[in-house]
Amino acid sequence: MFSARIELRHYGSDSIRHAHDGHHQWVLGLAGALELEMEGLPYLNGAGSAVRIPAGVSHCYAGAPGNRQLVLNVPVQESGADAAACQLTLPPAARELADWAARHPQPEARQPMLSGMLLELLFPDAPAVFLLSPRLDRFLASRLGWPLTVADMAAACHLSPSQFHARLKAEIGLTPMAYLCRMRMERARRLLLGGRASVLEVALQVGYQSASAFSAAYRQRFGANPSEERGRVRRA
Repeated sequence: MFSARIELRHYGSDSIRHAHDGHHQWVLGLAGALELEMEGLPYLNGAGSAVRIPAGVSHCYAGAPGNRQLVLNVPVQESGADAAACQLTLPPAARELADWAARHPQPEARQPMLSGMLLELLFPDAPAVFLLSPRLDRFLASRLGWPLTVADMAAACHLSPSQFHARLKAEIGLTPMAYLCRMRMERARRLLLGGRASVLEVALQVGYQSASAFSAAYRQRFGANPSEERGRVRRA
């Protein structure tokens, strides 16, 4: 089974024609220029633009000196939008992530995930195959009691802190720390209402070092402090 992969390429000036039958290809321009021709139509791929080469389409290419291209080789079912040849301007987030990917080559096992992130940013309205929040949820599930930072969460998602912050905010409308606080409060509420642990014990399990700090955060989230809510539920 073909797996998505990413290559940083520098195309030579010799004109070459070929086709790849098993996968689509996205060529993301980082620097310089790459001339392409597909089905009689010319494309000039420069920094900040991207060209899709559909599977099976014969294409000719030649690069100008100093060109740099990030190439995504992706399975047909993960191509995003339709499968026609096209060219588009990279949205700012896609360009930022492409530049980062070019500077930080990833192991083969991580390339499908990174490729998926780039495809999502190329097509914001396409079905989200590689959403960020489910990966983050899996990372946080067993670590809510840890003293986590934005850098910790970003590293778990293979993004820089600034890229991670922008992606999460765009996806769910929350900053990383606000999202972490929400997950901690939801876990805390389940522990408080479904068990016998003390307020301090629950606080420690969700990353707070004092009952007072935990109670203040809990009240801000749910409108009542932990003891009040537990008592109200038990009386009901």
